[in-house]
Amino acid sequence: MNSKEKILEVIYEKYNEYTKKENFFCYKGCSLCCTQNVVISEVEGDVIYNFIIKNQEVSWLAEKLMAKKQAKPLSLTTNGFARKCLEQTADEEENDEALVYGKCPFLDKSICTIYPVRPFSCRSFYSQENCAKHNTAIINEEHLVINTVTQQIIEHLSQNGYWGIMLDVLLAMIEKKENGEKIKQLIPREIVKKAQKDILIAEPIPGFLLKPEETECVFNFLQTIMVEKIGPRTIEEILNCKQTE
Repeated sequence: MNSKEKILEVIYEKYNEYTKKENFFCYKGCSLCCTQNVVISEVEGDVIYNFIIKNQEVSWLAEKLMAKKQAKPLSLTTNGFARKCLEQTADEEENDEALVYGKCPFLDKSICTIYPVRPFSCRSFYSQENCAKHNTAIINEEHLVINTVTQQIIEHLSQNGYWGIMLDVLLAMIEKKENGEKIKQLIPREIVKKAQKDILIAEPIPGFLLKPEETECVFNFLQTIMVEKIGPRTIEEILNCKQTE
């Protein structure tokens, strides 16, 4: 596990600790939110690949990645949208482009087959009430803010790497040598090239879009992450270093 993956693991751990105070309706087999409209960063893609290749399921992965894509690509990353908001150049519609389309290919009988390494987008899909009843997730404002801030940190961690719809990012990563030669032979090159055109590049954090009353809870949550050490340095030191590289 490299340093980025270790940081991601800490982020997941601290987020899980944060969510323990919430009461959610969600249960195993509740999969209304398990669509193709899942956004991941390249570091999350690495974790998924490592998990699947370790279990020698490359052919299975290739089959899943060949699923018909229904979610459309985005034109802005989370940090890209935050940057445009801070620059006062954002179009409100840009943050609401990706509609929910298509069942996630990793869903089998309403159960996630990569659950231990599911990306943050999936980990943050919670609802305090029955989604089927309301046709949407019900979540409090504080939790929504924490979700956005956490997504920004994960994108920052993967800056200059791939970012986008999960199927596109995983397909785009196929040509990386560390992902093995076998899967390259199972996916047509034109499909990989199309995915590479549809993804974006992760950006560093330009700032957080917070109301004054949200600042304290976000700061307290971020501190639980930033003070943790990866080797001799804290996560805050590592992330600040990345932003200036």
